[in-house]
Amino acid sequence: MSRDFNGSYVRKAGLICGFLIMIAASNFISYRSAVKKLEKMSQKSETYITSQMKDYTDAKVKQYYNKIKDSSGSESVTAGTKNNDKLTVQTIYQVEKYDSAKDISSAEYRNLPEKLVGMNKEQVEAYCHDYMNNMSADEFLAGLQSMGVVSFSSDRLVIKKIYDQTKIKYKYYLIAIDGEVVVYYGDKKTIFDYTGIKTSRLDKKERNALKKGVEVKDEDELYGILENYSS
Repeated sequence: MSRDFNGSYVRKAGLICGFLIMIAASNFISYRSAVKKLEKMSQKSETYITSQMKDYTDAKVKQYYNKIKDSSGSESVTAGTKNNDKLTVQTIYQVEKYDSAKDISSAEYRNLPEKLVGMNKEQVEAYCHDYMNNMSADEFLAGLQSMGVVSFSSDRLVIKKIYDQTKIKYKYYLIAIDGEVVVYYGDKKTIFDYTGIKTSRLDKKERNALKKGVEVKDEDELYGILENYSS
C-alpha cells in the first residue's frame, strides 16, 4: 500500500514538474519573440525619425530658396553660376559625404566657413584642392579620397566628399627625430606621439629603418613595434 502511494505521488510530482517546465519554456519563447518585435519596432522607428529629419531639413532649405526668389524676383536661384557670383554669409552650405566602401551617403547643412566668404567658384575649387593636400589627421583616418564642388551659386554651395577607409594602407609612421622615436599619423605630417624611446638603445638595423621611416599598418602593429623597442 505504501509503495503504491509513493509511486503515485512520484508520478504526480513528475507530471506537475513537466507541466511547470512547459509553462516556463512557453513563457521564455514568448519573451524572446516580444524582444525581437521590440527590436524591429525600434529599428523602424529610428529609420522613420531619420527620414522625417531629412524631409524637415529639405523643406526648410526649399522654403529659404523660395524666400530668396520672391525677394529678388529671380526665376531660379540655382539656374546656373554667374561669373560674378560670390559666396556670402547667407549662402547655404551643404556637405555631401559618400562612403564608397559601404555605399552610404549622407548630407549635412553647416554655416559657411569664414574663409570661404567672398570666394567665387574657381577660388572654392582651389580651396578644395588645398584641403586635400593639407587634410587633417581626422580626415585622413576617415579615408577622405576626394573633395569637389557639386553646385555653386551665391545662394547655395554644395561640396561632395568621398571616403574609403579600405584604401588607407598605413595609419601610422615612425621616424627618428633628434635621437627619439616619434610617431606620426599615416599622413606623415601630424604627430601622434613622442614616445620618449631613444634610438641609441636600438640596434643598427632598427636605427637605419627609422632614418628612412617605418610605415605601420594599424594600432596593434604600432604598439607591438614600440614594445619591442622598449624591451
